[in-house]
Amino acid sequence: MDTWIWIVIAVAVLVVLALVVMAAMRAKQRKQHVHRKRAAELRTEAAQRAPEVKKAEAEAQTVEAEAQRLRAEADQLDMVAEEQRQHVQAERATMDERLREADRLDPDAHGTHGTHGTHDSTGTTGPTGAQQSPDPTRTGPTHRA
Repeated sequence: MDTWIWIVIAVAVLVVLALVVMAAMRAKQRKQHVHRKRAAELRTEAAQRAPEVKKAEAEAQTVEAEAQRLRAEADQLDMVAEEQRQHVQAERATMDERLREADRLDPDAHGTHGTHGTHDSTGTTGPTGAQQSPDPTRTGPTHRA
C-alpha cells in the first residue's frame, strides 16, 4: 500500500479516537450535571426537614431529662423507703423485746415468749390465744362460757 493510504487510515483512526474521547467527556459532563442536580435536591430536602429534626431532637432531650429526673426521684424514694424500713425494723425489734420482757414478767403468760397476737379495741386474741378484754384497764384473758 501506498503511504498516502496509511496516512488517511491514521487520520481516520485519530478522528474516530477524538470522537470517542469527546463522546466520553460529554457523557461524563452529563452524568456530573445529573449528580449535581440530585445533590442540590437532597440539600434542599434536608434544609426543609431541618426544623422538624431540631424540634424532634429538642423533644427527645426534654424526655430524656425528665426520665433522668424521675430516675433520680425514684432513687431518692428508694433511699427514703430503705430508711423507713430500717426504722420500722428497729421499732419492731424494740416492741418484740418489750413483749418478751412483758411475757417474762407476767405470771399468766405461761411461757409464750415470741408468740404475740394483735391487740385492738374489739378484743381479739392476744399473746395467750385467749379472748382479750376490750377494756384496756382490765388485764389478763377473759374466758367465755
